[in-house]
Amino acid sequence: MTSLSRRSFLATSARVGALAAAGGALSACGSSRGSGPVRLELFQFKSEAIGIFDRICEEFNAANPDIVVTQNFQADNVTALRVRLVKGDMPDLVTINGDYNYGALAHSGVFRDFASSQAMGTVQPSIAEILATLGSGAPGENNGLAFANNGSGIIYNKDIFDKAGLTPPTTWAELIEICDELTAAGIDPFYWGFKDNWTGAPMFSSISGGYLTDGVAHWYEQRRDLDSGTSFSDLRPVMEKMSAVAAYGNSNKFELGYNDANQGFAQGKAAMYWHGTYAIPAIRSYNEDINLGTFATPADSAKDTKVVSGVDVALTMGAEPEHPEESMRFLDYLMNEANMADYCSEQVAYPTLKGMSATDPALEGLTPYFEEGRVATYSDHNFPQAVTLNAYMQQFLINHDVDAFVSVLDEQWNKVMKRLNETA
Repeated sequence: MTSLSRRSFLATSARVGALAAAGGALSACGSSRGSGPVRLELFQFKSEAIGIFDRICEEFNAANPDIVVTQNFQADNVTALRVRLVKGDMPDLVTINGDYNYGALAHSGVFRDFASSQAMGTVQPSIAEILATLGSGAPGENNGLAFANNGSGIIYNKDIFDKAGLTPPTTWAELIEICDELTAAGIDPFYWGFKDNWTGAPMFSSISGGYLTDGVAHWYEQRRDLDSGTSFSDLRPVMEKMSAVAAYGNSNKFELGYNDANQGFAQGKAAMYWHGTYAIPAIRSYNEDINLGTFATPADSAKDTKVVSGVDVALTMGAEPEHPEESMRFLDYLMNEANMADYCSEQVAYPTLKGMSATDPALEGLTPYFEEGRVATYSDHNFPQAVTLNAYMQQFLINHDVDAFVSVLDEQWNKVMKRLNETA
């Protein structure tokens, strides 16, 4: 583990404490001192990827006898990382989801700057920019390497579409027409599982991606300025579309959670499923033969349609790592094409390196958007945890009250941002 300097610790611990206010046991590993190989800890958060990260570590260790990398899986890695940071005990190597928590930690200055690194130069620019828009230690810095991406749009059952004579829509009006046609044919257009309150967020984010034509990150940057006059009332059209489309589909939507919905969709109970590509392995676990496709959530005009994408796995290390050369050697190894291809194939994810594309047939519908750089970040990734967006969104999907949804988001956002600004 990296020991932060006293200056870095004093500078960051207060900031991390403030982030924790707004917002596991460690395995036997650590950086060696003296003789013997350098021992590095890989602080890793994805339970479904434990096996492949173990294999990568083993292969790296065999090829680099002067280094031993050991994986330390932490399900609630952000909480565990904050505790470690307050103690001045930064892990050597970190995997983290590219969301608000990543941005807040990056902004606090605890992560290394990779902006001018050779590894950053291999990442597709539109994907690399996603992490930078979430937060950075200083202007111009990029504090994480995007290792794997997901795409959020609409997953559909190709067999149901083919039988109904349908093709993926290119505009919002066409999507509604498809919903009406399916309903008339006695087929549920969508399968929902709103019992888990976060399951409305993919719809919110992907509709926002095509509506906020000046950029999702740009809009939220304005909204963070409490003097800008920006309000969530700007997103009324997004909310109205959510309300309209949520009316199509299974009537028991609030009785089912995410796993229930994965199973129901896998059983062919609806034509479409509004989630990111992260859901595909779970759907296939219930029906390995299901014929899946994807398409980007259509905007009013096809030219404005973007695929909403997030960095599912970002790689980083401390701002002042104890073993920078050895740590970077491992990150470079992780970022090579063979390891990235293996990971993305197993996890049904999009590779981030220039010249690489997804190979899973279910991902073909979103691939052109990545190739053309027509990518938007998740709207919900811009919300501080203290603004309990998912709870408010679930209530909105129950009562369809746009005015109340706008009001509570504005009220809670302003209160939390004021507090964060005062403690910055």
